[in-house]
Amino acid sequence: MAKKTISRLSVLAVLIVFLAACSKTSEYTNVIPADASVVASINLKSLASKAGLDDKENEAAKQKVLEALKSGMNAATFQQLEKVMKNPGESGIDVKKDFFFFAAMEGTVDAPVMRGGLLLPIGDKAKFDALLARINEKSGVAPETKGGVSVVDLGKEGDAGVLCAYNDIAFMVYFVQNGVDDLAGDVRKLFAQQSGESLMGDKAVAEQLARKNDINMVLSYGEILPMMNNPMLSSMPMMDALKGMTMVGSVNFEKGRIVTEAAVSYKDKESEAKMMDFYAYVKPQTGALLRYVPAASIGAMSLGLNGEKLYSMLSAMPGYGMLMANPMVKQVMEPFDGDFLLSFSGMGIDGKYPVASMLAQVKDPAVLQTIVTNMAGMPVRQTAEGEYTLNMGGVTILFGVKGDVLYCTTDAVVKMALDGGEIASMESMDKIFKGQSSTFYLDFEGLNAMIAQLLGGNVTPQAEAALSVLGMFDDMEAYGTMKGGTMIVNMVDKEQNSFKTICGKTGELIRQYVPEANL
Repeated sequence: MAKKTISRLSVLAVLIVFLAACSKTSEYTNVIPADASVVASINLKSLASKAGLDDKENEAAKQKVLEALKSGMNAATFQQLEKVMKNPGESGIDVKKDFFFFAAMEGTVDAPVMRGGLLLPIGDKAKFDALLARINEKSGVAPETKGGVSVVDLGKEGDAGVLCAYNDIAFMVYFVQNGVDDLAGDVRKLFAQQSGESLMGDKAVAEQLARKNDINMVLSYGEILPMMNNPMLSSMPMMDALKGMTMVGSVNFEKGRIVTEAAVSYKDKESEAKMMDFYAYVKPQTGALLRYVPAASIGAMSLGLNGEKLYSMLSAMPGYGMLMANPMVKQVMEPFDGDFLLSFSGMGIDGKYPVASMLAQVKDPAVLQTIVTNMAGMPVRQTAEGEYTLNMGGVTILFGVKGDVLYCTTDAVVKMALDGGEIASMESMDKIFKGQSSTFYLDFEGLNAMIAQLLGGNVTPQAEAALSVLGMFDDMEAYGTMKGGTMIVNMVDKEQNSFKTICGKTGELIRQYVPEANL
């Protein structure tokens, strides 16, 4: 009895393993090539829901599209199209699963070969076949089926070619630039791949692409670098580290904002150590300079900086030898120690010069004298202890040192703050600066106002459309460390999903500027 039980359990175990193996080989994602340098998964179901495609307000637009497409179709074809428009699942495509885009590059910068594709999962093969039959009937193109994979050649133009390929579980639009010798053979090899042979054999990549985000992204630097055969680039200390580096990220459209997140991973500890060593000049920000930056600034960019390590890094870079050999460069660069910030508040009243500032924490105020000494012959005038002006082209540039802050500015508000005056500053935004390696901030409302000011009354239809698009966005915050970062785009409409806002604006612009679309 025991022997029989063991025997049955053994058979059951073998069967389970067999079934598991079969399930692994039948994943539609197995066709993604292992050497893909860029991959994105798109959650179409989520995006469709966020766009409000099923809302009653969009029914009229969908009906107009159908009526426009009806012309030239026979009744049967139109009936099928109508079914698909009302329910995309009628196409046979599984719209509940992610769609994938991938691209792979090889060759050199001068002669790149690019391969890529759009991958869709098939949920109902019978419905998919019926749809293709209608399309093929109309186009007169028949697929070539071998080994369970059907290929439809969509044609070649020069060194570029496009084809469609599909089996029972996957449909792919595949393209090649500069390598069209055997497109059908290439795509059939992809469809024959097992899980371990595809990109999904990389566990970290597979996990990222399986996450429940609107969009997932993977960028593999190791697959891109071989084509960069530039001797100067190849000799850079960081290139070896980049070969083992992968960036994964996500995009989610939320209520009132768009959130993008990215993280960096390495294939080995050695690559990570090399990258950290190269970027040793980057340090966490303190946010100490924000009290001098006007709250109404249109843009600000900052990073934490160690000047000594920056000088050492640049000195080791090919092509920088002569510049770094200049003693003045070292004397100016090495005192930088702390936050380094650039801000932009708009254009002057006459629109001829930017109202902008450079602020940097320095450990030795004597760096100012080094700078002034090397400006001999220029219209520099000392106005007070540690304060100077430079008049060029009708613009007065103020520069000097206040405490541990080296500054150069055309912004009177910044100078007021440096002199101890009270201003409405960006101090309240220190959460996106403090502790971060680098930060970028952009005020879209201020940018829009500045563009309108510069245009005056000369607003072309193109400019009007651009201003309308910019008008959707409130501001952008981007910040991060060497491990990864976050970018948040805040919308003007805080109550509606950001993707629905974007889709609504797109439809509005189409109706305004392409009235023949009749949407």
